[in-house]
Amino acid sequence: MGKPKFDPPTSTFPYKIPRRLNILSVPRKYILDSDEGMPALTPRGIRKSALKSQLSDRVNDASWPYIRRFLIIKKQYKNRFSAERMERIDRMIEAANATCYSKLANCVLDLKKQDVKEVKKKRGWSESEWKKHMDYISQIASPRRAEIFKPPPVKRGNRKPLEQLLPRINQMCFRPDFKVYKRLSQEAWYRDPVKVPKGALKYVISERVKKLAAPRVIPQPD
Repeated sequence: MGKPKFDPPTSTFPYKIPRRLNILSVPRKYILDSDEGMPALTPRGIRKSALKSQLSDRVNDASWPYIRRFLIIKKQYKNRFSAERMERIDRMIEAANATCYSKLANCVLDLKKQDVKEVKKKRGWSESEWKKHMDYISQIASPRRAEIFKPPPVKRGNRKPLEQLLPRINQMCFRPDFKVYKRLSQEAWYRDPVKVPKGALKYVISERVKKLAAPRVIPQPD
């Protein structure tokens, strides 16, 4: 493979560019300026071929709105629209529910269950039901019997007079005999770390130790 050829820089583009990229950057003329081969349009600007074309399934499915919008409209105008118009909305809901886009969005509804399901109206209680309810309330509101909460008797040992217990009580009053631990500072072998030994007070430092104790001089940049 040979080396790529470059075009020299110009006044508009002051960099060298490969000749191949320069050729590809020229836009193609897909539509000719002449009117030959152009599609026929109606006076309103619509293609005549578009009016005679058949609608594909993909475009038909994508043209339906979301099912949620249909359900909101059906709920809002249920008492305003006629039965024929509501039936038309139901057919549109069935058509939008059967599209692949509803399945991909995971919003497919079971329309059979919704039709069978009816809202049950709450009815009032009869006198017999109220009487049964009040009897139950009075039953649970009454205090419970005391024998249910009576605690079981505490099992205690045999009783003894105080004269028999005094010897044991007096024995427990005295301190037991055990080893008493002292602090470390009170021991004879203890050495105080803060206290300076006597030998350190008589020590004379040597020249080598002075040299080692002196901090090292770090050269600083100018």
